[in-house]
Amino acid sequence: MTDMSKFYEAMAMVNSLPKDLQSRFISEVKNQQRQDVFNELNVGTIVKVNHKKMSPMDRFRVTKINRKNVKCQKLNSNDDSPLPAVYTVSMSLLEVIS
Repeated sequence: MTDMSKFYEAMAMVNSLPKDLQSRFISEVKNQQRQDVFNELNVGTIVKVNHKKMSPMDRFRVTKINRKNVKCQKLNSNDDSPLPAVYTVSMSLLEVIS
């Protein structure tokens, strides 16, 4: 059985649960995603942000790691602004590049 089939089985089971248990399950999944990314992160790591408002080509450098989120500085900024673009991003949205 592949990981995705296990995921789909779990999602089917979640739909049959009461609303409060669904929320708890979603919270646990997000926590697991955060923990997986946290284990790979260090200050200076290059990451990509998986969010609909961010371009998939944008790359960011981690500048600070907090308990639930990460501060990232945009690398390939085309702005004429003298200040670098800094974003605070949830760990579950990050994908480690290098």
